[in-house]
Amino acid sequence: MDEDKRQRILLTAMQLFNKNGFHATPTSQIAKESKVSVGTLFNYFPSKEVLIREIYTEIKIHSKESFLDHIKDCYTLKENLENMWSAIIMWGLENPDEFNYLELFIHSPFMNSFLNDKVMGMYTKFRTLILKSISPSTICIDYPEFSMMFIDNAIHATTRFMLQNEIDDIKHFISSSFDLLWNGFSYKNSLFN
Repeated sequence: MDEDKRQRILLTAMQLFNKNGFHATPTSQIAKESKVSVGTLFNYFPSKEVLIREIYTEIKIHSKESFLDHIKDCYTLKENLENMWSAIIMWGLENPDEFNYLELFIHSPFMNSFLNDKVMGMYTKFRTLILKSISPSTICIDYPEFSMMFIDNAIHATTRFMLQNEIDDIKHFISSSFDLLWNGFSYKNSLFN
């Protein structure tokens, strides 16, 4: 198979899905705008659902590679977490089309059938570090998956806000948004200690 053609189909489909949504984007339109026949599209992706999931997988792989480029080793738990937080948000700011697709995908029924260890495992280090910092008085100790959902929503909200608004000092905004999260989760920063 021609990798350039495959990538062209993925990119075109992502842009159309972002613009029109999954159900309002027919495969015939994707094929036409990708400059391939519908048959060729289905040779690469046997169904629209496979195409939708493949775009998601490609974005997750690309985002992981980008995070690794942005992340540097730090000495403290807080520095490590803030570094990861910043890397994730910067990836979203640098790749708004991919970020918007992730937003579309995670709020669709396709996400429910795609939660798996392969994709979610990419964030194991972040999850492990955040769980080490959680105050034992929070519900996140009993429900660690809630903590990850909460953090994921906070990251998406921060990135979405920054994409939709003009921010004068991006680094300061990202750092301040991390402080909001850290102060809510961290045992050391608890008001009751």
